[in-house]
Amino acid sequence: MTILSRFSALAAVLLAASVTACTTIRELPTVEPDAELSAEAAAERDYSRKLLEAFLKDDASGFIALLSPEMREEFGKDKFALSRKVIKEELGEPVSFSYVTALEHVAITPYIWKVRFVRKNKEDKEFYSESLFRVLAGHDKEGNVIVVGFNFL
Repeated sequence: MTILSRFSALAAVLLAASVTACTTIRELPTVEPDAELSAEAAAERDYSRKLLEAFLKDDASGFIALLSPEMREEFGKDKFALSRKVIKEELGEPVSFSYVTALEHVAITPYIWKVRFVRKNKEDKEFYSESLFRVLAGHDKEGNVIVVGFNFL
């Protein structure tokens, strides 16, 4: 055997051994992140739901009223209407939503919602799509729930 053929044979054996090698992955326990929501977190989640409902119902006044004072200054009825128009053009008309989870952060908690949309083509055939809606909620110095950010993902 030549050196090249020995090397090829050795490479083939090593490759076969590495492909058939077993890897053990330790199973991690699944945890329901919202199984034991504190009263504070539940209030934030419910507040974020009201925000999403106002957006889906095209209630600009109700939506803006739920924002923090700083956000109200920069996100008025014109921006609300434009945002909703863009979302409807890209995704369709919202038809339903469901709560997904809250992500763990120190001061501000992202609450994630799944929103389902429907669009019709020229032949009136319906097409559905989904997107995530994130609401960044927390509490102000007085303990009131505030929304400091939101967006579709």
